Amino acid sequence: MQRRSKLKLNKKNMNKNTVSIILLLFLFGNTFAQLDSYNYKRKLDKVSQESSCGINLSPEITARCKSNLNDIRIYNLTEKDTIEIPFIINRPPAETEITIPFELINDTHNEKCCSYITLKFPKKQIINRIKLDIAEINFDKILKIEGSNDNKEWFTISEHERIVRFQNMSETFSYTTLDFQNTEYAYFRLKFDDDSNEKITVLNAYAFENRTVDIKTDSVKISKYVQTENKKDKTSVLMIDLPYNYMLNYLTLESKGKTDFYRNVNIYRLSGTYHTNNGEEETWEVISSGVIESNKKNKLNLYGSQTSKLKIEVLNYDDQPITLSNVKLFSEQINLLSKLPASETIYLAYGKENAGAPVYDLIHFQEKFSDAVLGIQYGPEEMKPIIPNAPKEQLITNKKWLWVVMGTIILIIGYFALNMLKKETQGK
Repeated sequence: MQRRSKLKLNKKNMNKNTVSIILLLFLFGNTFAQLDSYNYKRKLDKVSQESSCGINLSPEITARCKSNLNDIRIYNLTEKDTIEIPFIINRPPAETEITIPFELINDTHNEKCCSYITLKFPKKQIINRIKLDIAEINFDKILKIEGSNDNKEWFTISEHERIVRFQNMSETFSYTTLDFQNTEYAYFRLKFDDDSNEKITVLNAYAFENRTVDIKTDSVKISKYVQTENKKDKTSVLMIDLPYNYMLNYLTLESKGKTDFYRNVNIYRLSGTYHTNNGEEETWEVISSGVIESNKKNKLNLYGSQTSKLKIEVLNYDDQPITLSNVKLFSEQINLLSKLPASETIYLAYGKENAGAPVYDLIHFQEKFSDAVLGIQYGPEEMKPIIPNAPKEQLITNKKWLWVVMGTIILIIGYFALNMLKKETQGK
C-alpha cells in the first residue's frame, strides 16, 4: 500500500512539474512572439520611477511605420508576460482653417478691361485665403485683390495673382486658391483682368483665416535630386530620391539666376511600381499643387505624405525653364505621451503590415500629460531577422510554428516522464 501511495504521489508530482514546465515555455514563447511580430524595435533607456513621459519619434522611425502610424506599440517585458503600455500620439495640426461668412455682392463686368466680385463682411475681418469655384474648365486668369472699409476707397492687397485650370486627354490641373498676408477690412474685392482673355464665371467664393500652428520639424536627408526639361510638354521635372520612406510635412526651394518668374507646380509622390514587358514602371499620386515665385519664399505643403521619392513638375508654358536649387524637405516632430512604469525592459516596436490602430482609454485623459517629461531616449534600431528563401507562409504564420515547437517539447517531456515512471515501477 505504501508503494502504491508513493507511486501515485510521484505521478502527481511529475504531472505538476510537467504542467509547470509547459506553462513556463508557453509564457516565454508568447512573451517574445508578441514583440517579435514587429519588424523593428528599440529599447528605451531605463525608467527609474513611474512617470508621464514623452518619446520623440525620429523621421527614420516614422519612415518605417505603416498605415499612418497605426503599427506603433510600447511593450514592457516582465519575467512572466509582455505588457502593452497605452500611449497618445501628440500630433497637432499644422494649420487651422477658420471659415469666415460673408455676402457676395457687385458681380459686375466692364467690357473694356475687367470684371469684379466683392465680398462684404458684417464687420472688419482678418482673412488671408480666398478659394474660388469657377465654372469654366480651361482658363488662365490674372487678378488683383483689394480691400476697403466703406466700399468706396480701395487699397491694393496683392497684385498679379494667378488662377488657372486646364484639362486635356493626359492631365488635369486646377489652382483657384488665393493666399496672401493677414489683412483686415470690411470689404474685399477681386478684380479680374479680362483684357487678354475671356471673362470667367465665378460660381461661389469662400473666405478663410488660415492660422498656422508653429510645429517643430526635423530636416530629412535627400539622396539626390535631378532636374530635366520636357520641351514638348513645356514642363520642368525635378526628381528627388530619399534614403527612407519618410513622412513629409513640407518642402522649401529656391531658384538659380535672377529671372523673375511665377509658375504653377504639381507635386507627386511615388505610390508603387508594377512590372511590364519593358521593365518596372512607376506609379505616381498628386499630393500637392501651388505656385512658386521669384520674389517669395517658396514653401509647399506635403500634408504628411509618406514616400521615398518625389516628383515636382513645373509648368513653364511659353516661358524659359528655371533651374530649381537648395531643395529642403521637413518631417514633423511627433511625440508619444505615455505613463511609463519603472523598468529596464521597455521597448518601442513598429513596422508591422496591416496593423490596426490601438484603442486606449488614455485618449480621454490627455490633460494629465501637461507635465510630461519629454525626450526619453532609446537605443539603436534592432531589426527582425529575415530568413533567406523562407516560404511566405512560414513568415506569415509564425504562431503555427510556435505551437508545433511547443507540441514537440511536450512530447519529449512526456516521453522522458514515461521512461522515468517505467524505471521506477520496475525498480519497485
